[in-house]
Amino acid sequence: MLLLCPALAAQDLEWPGFRGPGRDGLATSASPPTKWSATENMKWQLDLPGPGSSSPIIVGDRIYLTCFSGYGEKQDRSGESTSLKHHVVCIDRKKGEILWDREIPSAIEGEPSMMQLKEHGFASPTPVTDGKTLYVYFGKTGALALDLDGGEILWHVKLGKFEYEEGEDPLGEARPRQPDGTPVSMRWGAGSSPLLCDDLVVINAATDSDSVRAIDRKTGNLVWKRSSPRFEGSSVSPQVVGKGDDRLIVMTLAGEVWGLEIEDGALRWKIETKTSTGMVPTPVADDDVVYTFGGEGDAFAIRFGKDVKDDDRVAWKGKNVGIPSPVLVDGEIFLVDSRGMGSLLDATTGETKTHKRLPGRTGGVYASPAIAGDKLYVVSRKRGTFVYSTDGEFELLAQNRIEGDDTDFHGSPAFAGDEIFLRSNRRLYCFGEDG
Repeated sequence: MLLLCPALAAQDLEWPGFRGPGRDGLATSASPPTKWSATENMKWQLDLPGPGSSSPIIVGDRIYLTCFSGYGEKQDRSGESTSLKHHVVCIDRKKGEILWDREIPSAIEGEPSMMQLKEHGFASPTPVTDGKTLYVYFGKTGALALDLDGGEILWHVKLGKFEYEEGEDPLGEARPRQPDGTPVSMRWGAGSSPLLCDDLVVINAATDSDSVRAIDRKTGNLVWKRSSPRFEGSSVSPQVVGKGDDRLIVMTLAGEVWGLEIEDGALRWKIETKTSTGMVPTPVADDDVVYTFGGEGDAFAIRFGKDVKDDDRVAWKGKNVGIPSPVLVDGEIFLVDSRGMGSLLDATTGETKTHKRLPGRTGGVYASPAIAGDKLYVVSRKRGTFVYSTDGEFELLAQNRIEGDDTDFHGSPAFAGDEIFLRSNRRLYCFGEDG
């Protein structure tokens, strides 16, 4: 299991950021329902101020979520981009009512690409909290710290800019390329969720400045940054791995994986992977190995320890996955790709134990899967949430659809106790057995 940073150790932080306490999609002590619908096991539903692909987070009796409005809601170019607003919303967990809604004007420059609008819009990074302050990231609009109680903005900073002239190709030979050699250009907006570690907020600012940046979480001041043209199109969320002196931050880029010192961002090690195109899945780790996925090429199991020789770092190369992040539990890695294929890997060897189309024909999957209790939850864009066994067979236990909501479900699920929280582009839902 991944060691949590001290910032996330409070007991009431049931689901404090992207993919939960370990940023790994694991909620093994949760007991959410297997089946639900608009009439079964629904505790409440809430109309949201706008769409978004971010996931809800849970702190005690409150839920925090981001949305956008004013432009791009219909996935076209109707309206004025200057009208775009980001929203940070606080919701009563028991009643399903909005307690406050902080509106933040967008700072996008000119017209965003159609791909950004179609794929995930303008509220994709999931917030994170230490139980005292909420931290959010909105790409070109910047990173913000907000008071949990009333949404007061404590600081607001931009995350740099590309340090080259317009029209110049800054990447040169390092530019990620398709297999046919065609250069990749994927400025489709921010998708990486911030990481809290010690006194830092760590953000993959690929869409802003081709860099990963660590910000002082009290002041918003920049502590360190590392830049590379290989961040092109990256939506990977930073991950912290290891224990004690072996802790470090792992970032996957096109063609490389970095192990960075937490304190100053110094490069402890670098692995060349030959992967290409935009990287999306967030890594997962056990006590000794971090598992990275994404892009065109192989997945990598990397021994991250300080005393490991560079020639011995790669434990194995194996089956890859595109957009959804993996789940690691009990020495096995569960993979679900965006086309609805499911795989189970042996974490020690990389051997593929199972590879099959998931029963039920999920269609497109944008959200990352999660394991709650002993079941695998897979949220599809259009065909509902699928629940599978975790015995390696991917037995379909339930397909849960919500009549009356035909919008996309892009956000990954959140869990707390016996409840599961799902967001669509229209609503936030709470399901539990007592519904």
